[in-house]
Amino acid sequence: MTTTPRVEHLCGVVVHPAKPRSAQALAALRRAPRRRGWPEPLVAETTVEVPGADQVAELLTAGADRIVALGGDGTVREVAGALSRAGALADVVPLGVLPTGTANLWSRTVGLTDDSLEGAVELALDGPVRDCDLAWVTVTRADGSARTHDVAVVAGVGMDAEAFAATADDHKQRLGWLAYFAALGRRAVGRQVTVRLGLGSVSGTGSGAGDGSEAGTTREEQVRTVLVGNCRVLPLGLPLMPSASMEDGRLDVLVVAPRTVLGWLGVGAGILTRRRGGWTGLRTHRARHVTVDLAEPTAVHVDGDPVGDAVRLELGVRPGAVLVRTRAGARDGEDEVRRLLDAPEPDLEALADALHHGRRWSSDHARELLVRDVFVGLSGADLTRFKSLLSSGPDHRDLEHLVFDVVDDEGVRADILRHIASEAERVDVPDLHVLSDIDDTLRCALHDDRYPRGTVYPGVIELYRALDAGHAADPESPGDITFVTARPMDPAGLVEQHTRRGLRELGLPPHSVLSGTFTGLRNHDAMAGAKIENFRRFRALMPETEVVFVGDSGQGDVEVGRRMIAADRDAVRLVLIHDVVDTPEAARDELRAEGIVLVDSPVGGALEAYAVDLVSAAGLEAVVTAAERDLDRIEWESPEQEKATRAVVERDIAAARTAYGKAPDGSRAVGDA
Repeated sequence: MTTTPRVEHLCGVVVHPAKPRSAQALAALRRAPRRRGWPEPLVAETTVEVPGADQVAELLTAGADRIVALGGDGTVREVAGALSRAGALADVVPLGVLPTGTANLWSRTVGLTDDSLEGAVELALDGPVRDCDLAWVTVTRADGSARTHDVAVVAGVGMDAEAFAATADDHKQRLGWLAYFAALGRRAVGRQVTVRLGLGSVSGTGSGAGDGSEAGTTREEQVRTVLVGNCRVLPLGLPLMPSASMEDGRLDVLVVAPRTVLGWLGVGAGILTRRRGGWTGLRTHRARHVTVDLAEPTAVHVDGDPVGDAVRLELGVRPGAVLVRTRAGARDGEDEVRRLLDAPEPDLEALADALHHGRRWSSDHARELLVRDVFVGLSGADLTRFKSLLSSGPDHRDLEHLVFDVVDDEGVRADILRHIASEAERVDVPDLHVLSDIDDTLRCALHDDRYPRGTVYPGVIELYRALDAGHAADPESPGDITFVTARPMDPAGLVEQHTRRGLRELGLPPHSVLSGTFTGLRNHDAMAGAKIENFRRFRALMPETEVVFVGDSGQGDVEVGRRMIAADRDAVRLVLIHDVVDTPEAARDELRAEGIVLVDSPVGGALEAYAVDLVSAAGLEAVVTAAERDLDRIEWESPEQEKATRAVVERDIAAARTAYGKAPDGSRAVGDA
């Protein structure tokens, strides 16, 4: 007689302790594992300063294989965002939610608000698992600074954001969600906001077939508020975005624009009847990528949390970013990929999403074969774009991960790489891809004493944007930037998650990260070797691209550039090395003769790229403008440091202005059109 061994699970709980119902819900959540014979749950409380993401990392490191968010939409956002970037653990650790907030819009949208407390606990611990989307928004302020936030449910700009900002915490605790509606009612009469709304795909070239949007369009209009996200229902079941889904890889956009005070009756009637357009004052759109440009700084909220005023919002979606426990069962990932692949004109974005984020397969080998079939089933420019879409994902599950980690069978991998190599010959116009180091290249970290430690170099973000755009006004490929680092990739991917989080918050264009190994940290030569191995992988995956390598002179990147040129001279268009060790001029000249160009600032790098037609005049000018702005924000360690560094950067700025035809005062040079 045999018995089935008992399986124990360790539950990690992230709780917002200030929510009135949190104590009761936490007590119920503690009881449930005891009934199952599991260990006592690990509990981490949020604070204003640390609202949830760091707690997730701590719980995962402690071995939690179930994560439960106990709080409102803000807590769900922080926990879901952190879990989605938890490396390999994001594929196996699901998120359960116990909603104890004021509106609980996320839980309403996925259908988690009708259970008893005990039923909700059971669902959070053992409910069926499915993939759910997360959105993101980059908020740009009037001074040009930008910050990217996760979005669990909805981001809004205008009247609703003003109402959230004006609703006091004690009113929310006393009145619940009615406090929001009261604040909205007080703003029924007020000024309209002038916005320019842009709809498109991640690359800005259209949203793909069948998404029901007006992709690629822009329009300027007077509105009271714009909401973007996946918020299907409001409290009382009021349908805000009836077509919104957490699983379709799309964003729903709701524009609220009543023309008169009486027009609010139409808005209310439109919500109640699910009607949009015409007399309702409501208009809806769907797209994967949304931009909202504002005529003046306007209040913004993310999932009901005010984040200040902005002049521009850029929003996108991360399909299948997090595993969630809900009532609904999961779609069959293999069938979904096959269906998309067999379509007459495959939706490449949807195919990349389904292949990348599907986690339930009949076997590991079945997934390997499916990955091979997808790559072999695409050709020419479609294959190139598909690979770029995979590389532009927000986490470790990128192109390299799929081919070199998911595919473990060397024969299957060889089939993929052979097909990639043969199809690369059919691409007439090679794309340009940026490979970049991070420390002392993107920000001051190790050997550079010209700036305070941690400073993001003035103009460097705009340099990456300019290289990403190249000389085209409307670049077609997403994910044209890869950060190549010798930092090791741990089995759970937490180190890479930390790297990605730091890069993401800087407002960079879509990018991927290639990590190294622990042995690659021994010395500069080992670091160079680790980066070269990453370069070889990159060339095997993207042989149709030309490459710009950006590094620094402090950690072996000169040798990296030298080896790149030796390995594939025709593909390497430019090697830019940020000089942080005062290399003598004679040595610089010798390196330039080898094809390795040393520069003193991102502006100098942009000028070199402009000289070989890799950056447009508009791109060079944008780098100059950003560098001037960023210089003024640096908190220098001493007046001497500021004076010496400013002199170098301003020298490069003057040279750049001369190159694109502007006088030092910013006016157009004489005779320039």
